[in-house]
Amino acid sequence: EVLVPRQNTPVQIRIGVHTGDVTTGVVGHKMPRFCLFGDTVNVASRMESTGKAGHIQASEATRDLLPQEDWVATGGVEVKGKGTMKT
Repeated sequence: EVLVPRQNTPVQIRIGVHTGDVTTGVVGHKMPRFCLFGDTVNVASRMESTGKAGHIQASEATRDLLPQEDWVATGGVEVKGKGTMKT
């Protein structure tokens, strides 16, 4: 168990997963960083930000690639520019 410093409360994380194409590249000269760009990254971010702490929220595209997993439907999430996506 990892605790938040000075608060002694457990750290809680959310994870969002989406499957699709991305573009990658190194950005910067003084401090180069490897970055991912594209709609897939934005949707995964939306999966994370609308998820519950302590849970992994995955898109339907990811679920379809892993049918052996025990998925629990969440009723979907509203994604800007895409409407409601099944999760």
